[in-house]
Amino acid sequence: METLVRTEGLTKHYGIKHIVRAVEDVSLHIERGRSLALIGESGSGKTTFARLISGLEKPTGGSIELFGKSMDGMSEKELRPMRRDLQIVFQSSGGVFDPGYTIGESIREVLANYEKLSASEYEERTIESLRRVGLDPSLRLRYVSQLSGGQCQRANIARALVLAPKLVICDEPVSSLDYSIRKQILELLREIQDRYGVTYLLITHDLSNVPYVCQAVAIMYQGHVVEYLDSTERIGERVTHPYSRLLYRSIPAADPRQRTIAEAGDTAADDMRQVETGCPFRLRCPHARDICAREKPASVMTEPGHMVACHRA
Repeated sequence: METLVRTEGLTKHYGIKHIVRAVEDVSLHIERGRSLALIGESGSGKTTFARLISGLEKPTGGSIELFGKSMDGMSEKELRPMRRDLQIVFQSSGGVFDPGYTIGESIREVLANYEKLSASEYEERTIESLRRVGLDPSLRLRYVSQLSGGQCQRANIARALVLAPKLVICDEPVSSLDYSIRKQILELLREIQDRYGVTYLLITHDLSNVPYVCQAVAIMYQGHVVEYLDSTERIGERVTHPYSRLLYRSIPAADPRQRTIAEAGDTAADDMRQVETGCPFRLRCPHARDICAREKPASVMTEPGHMVACHRA
């Protein structure tokens, strides 16, 4: 199976006097046809990881292979052709489109960066891309301000897919949408995946989004991957890291009488500071022991395809 992305010990630090460890020693891979969900709270390092593998940021340490080629020392000129096969669906779809361009002009601009076509061919490809995401082709003549939130995000996806990329990074693709529209967009992403063979890196804070489109899950906390599963079946029952359990119990319940935040005890130490030694989650963990302050837990296999970085594992 083709490996689209592979990172080994990937690290990104910001600052000089006060160091922020945005990504810390992350080793992950994404195989073609096996979409990966990257889960965590805001500030956990998910988007920084995505920016690193797309070449928008330079790592502090570690290595990245993109489509079988090392990105170490790769120039912008060398990286540019590879970006055709890696596209991004951003969280704020409205900010993707130039308000002075029609939707069709914005999509054609992406095409024109990589392909020299006739005016009629650009038009045909734009219409095809909009139809692929369930939009009426007439919307290509409208401006972003004239679209609803759901239409805008579909157009955002159309823009990312017009070059038929191998990998699409979806950065919180439904978090800015009304709850009623979120399922529609997730089902659209799954349909596109099944029909066109697109592989996703799905960045999200919501575990309930994962089973729609992903076949593997990595859970991040303060730059570290604390848990990895190579299957998304029964994910809520299978996660074992205290932070993963906290995320799962934070999924809003269908019945408002049920608790939708962590159970008592899980937030006994709600401290978001980065720690210099030991387990990165220890200041918030109700199960922390002395060893958690002394030693960073290694990632161990608790069952085939399931890795957990916890001293209790």
